[in-house]
Amino acid sequence: MGIYQTYKNEVKNITGRYFKMYKNKVYSYEDLEQTVWYILLTGLAKFDGRGDERLFILSFIRYKLISILKYNRKPPHCGDNPFTPLCMDYISADDVHTEYFVKVHGEYD
Repeated sequence: MGIYQTYKNEVKNITGRYFKMYKNKVYSYEDLEQTVWYILLTGLAKFDGRGDERLFILSFIRYKLISILKYNRKPPHCGDNPFTPLCMDYISADDVHTEYFVKVHGEYD
């Protein structure tokens, strides 16, 4: 049985669960699912044969997704690449040149 057949149900369950929690931070369900598959393949490459492969992969996916979605980090081995499922359209409240900053904090000289 191939990797796709082995893990397709788990990937769909994980993607659905995290999409419900973080749908406002992700471009689309499909992008998140693609990221989960990428993390799964990265986890398979890291697995060294000790313990249960399935449990290792599922916990690896969970920890990497939390890192990406909650802490805005990039997927594994993508430090210099633009690959991320996160929406980057946001307004920073700390940027003194935005209208939003002036509304919240007032003008500073």
